[in-house]
Amino acid sequence: MKHSHRHPSQSVHQVNKGQSGSAKIELILMILIFAAPVVMSYVWYFFVHPVGGKNVGTLIDVHPLPEVVLQDETGKETSLAALKGKWLIVAEDSADCTQTCEAKLYALRQVRAALGHDDDRVERVLLIEGEGNVRQEITRQYQGTHWLHLHDSKLSDSLGSEKGNPKDHIWIVDPLGNVVLRYSANPELKGILKDMERLLKASQIG
Repeated sequence: MKHSHRHPSQSVHQVNKGQSGSAKIELILMILIFAAPVVMSYVWYFFVHPVGGKNVGTLIDVHPLPEVVLQDETGKETSLAALKGKWLIVAEDSADCTQTCEAKLYALRQVRAALGHDDDRVERVLLIEGEGNVRQEITRQYQGTHWLHLHDSKLSDSLGSEKGNPKDHIWIVDPLGNVVLRYSANPELKGILKDMERLLKASQIG
């Protein structure tokens, strides 16, 4: 009768290989579990919501926004990553913030306020092009907005890659940092509100 003899190092190697494979599977499962609520929110919003609902937002090629260094109005360095875990309503404009810019800020403020007890799940962001701060009368009127200065074109390019100039749109960014919906710069507020309510209802994070 023949007996098979395994070298001890082979057994150790197989055990380590098995443990490594298990760790990879666990990591993948953790990622899926974490991302599932957001994925399900998109499925709910775009496929399960009642027939006849009007989709105001345009579903875009969902992708993560690049991590770039931004500055707040005090000059402190920050980034959109500091707001991860929250849904973001994002607009972009220049520091002089003319009437079109104010209209976007008004839309951001009104939609968030109308969310009621869910308003703490949503943050408002104005990405500011160029030098100088937005004048104080506007920052006071739209207090609570994150005024973030752009010094890198990557973020604008990522938004603009979807459809033209990012200044012409308002964007929704999910809690994982993915840009998911686009609106015109002068949107129907009830439509954005309905979109946000559906997403927040379906999402268990953010």
